Amino acid sequence: RTHAEIRSLIQQAHLDPWVRDRALAVFQRIAVAEGKIHGVPPDQVHFHEVGAIDSIVDIVGACLALDALGRPRVLASKVVEGTGFVRCAHGRLPLPAPATLEILAARGIALSQCEEPHEMVTPTGAALLAEFAESFGPLTGFSPTRVGYGLGTRDHHTRPNVLRAVLGEPAATSAAACDWETDP
Repeated sequence: RTHAEIRSLIQQAHLDPWVRDRALAVFQRIAVAEGKIHGVPPDQVHFHEVGAIDSIVDIVGACLALDALGRPRVLASKVVEGTGFVRCAHGRLPLPAPATLEILAARGIALSQCEEPHEMVTPTGAALLAEFAESFGPLTGFSPTRVGYGLGTRDHHTRPNVLRAVLGEPAATSAAACDWETDP
C-alpha cells in the first residue's frame, strides 16, 4: 500500500477525529522518513512491512488505546536498539533500520545500541514514540496505578523481549519526607 492509500483508509474509517489525526500523523512520520531514504515525496512512498494490515492495526490501535485511556501524557524509557541486521523488502539492512533512524533523528530522540543481535525498535515503534512521547528516561516521581505487558516470541540473549506500559500519576510528595531538605 502507498501512503496515500493508507491515509484514505484511515480517513474513511469511523474513528474519533483525535484518533484519526494521530494515526495519520504517525503514518506521516514514517512516509517522510521512507521518502527521504528513497528520494520520493511522502505521498508516493510504497510501504512494504508498514503497509501490511497488522501495522495499520498496531498504529490505529495504539491511538485508540491512548484515546480510551483519556489521552494521557506519554513518557518513555531511553530508546535502545540491538545490533546486527534485519531482513526486509529491501534486503538485509543494518540496525538500526534506515527508517527507524530517520524517524528518531527527525524528532531528536537519543538512541543507544546494546549487544542484542536483533531489531528492538521498528519504524512503527519509532513513529509512535516520536508522535506521543514527551520525554525519555527512567521513571521518577511516578506512582503506578496499572501495568500491562506485551511479550514477544523471540528469545533475546541479553534482556527479556517485553514491552511494558505503565499507567500512573505523579507521586505526591509528603512534607514529612522532605523536611530534612528544607530550612525552616
